[in-house]
Amino acid sequence: MSTQFCVIRHTYVEERMRTLGERIREMRGGMQLSELAGRLGIHKNTMMNYEKGGRAPDADLLLKFLEIFPQTSPAWLLTGEGPMKKSDPLPDGFIMLPRYELSAETGHGRYVESEQIVDFVSFKDDWVHNYLRVPTKDLALITVKGDSMAPTLNAGDLILVDLRVSRIEDSAVYVIEFDDALLVKRVQRKLDGSIVIKNDNPFYEPEILSNDQVAALRIVGRVIWTGKKM
Repeated sequence: MSTQFCVIRHTYVEERMRTLGERIREMRGGMQLSELAGRLGIHKNTMMNYEKGGRAPDADLLLKFLEIFPQTSPAWLLTGEGPMKKSDPLPDGFIMLPRYELSAETGHGRYVESEQIVDFVSFKDDWVHNYLRVPTKDLALITVKGDSMAPTLNAGDLILVDLRVSRIEDSAVYVIEFDDALLVKRVQRKLDGSIVIKNDNPFYEPEILSNDQVAALRIVGRVIWTGKKM
């Protein structure tokens, strides 16, 4: 497995005690609500709404919370599990990327049911910025299911997706959404406008989408990195 990342894995469990909003309020501590809202770049009423549980912050905002309060445990903030403070600090030169609950199926697909963050995985900062050259806000880390892309991708592998890529640029591996199913496939555009959905596993036949079907296809992003399950 690549040495460009290390896993800080916190399994998602149903919250039992405090709500996310209550944990945010506890994390804020003595800092004025308006001051935190200003540092986050949001209105204080929005901040108040988060703490009252009227709405939940998205992944980018959760990362900003953790940047402002670096000693806060991501697991505690997300799930309420474990101590509020980190027991082991993040190694120098690493950044955290959220892993989402939704999975991408390499077989027949699964419906996109949730965008719940389930844990964080830390990557080397210079590798992300100097090698990948993708802003962290445009990266999504999700889990692969199924075996139709084996041996390239196997069930349980992690994939890092460049969300800026919204069209087919070459015969690469993409995360696609078709008929509400999230899939990881090798995708190729033909000269006549049709799309070939390929599988690296030779036991799975390729599928061809006609021009009419292509309109229902959405490119979520391009797979730019794979972390193999051990």
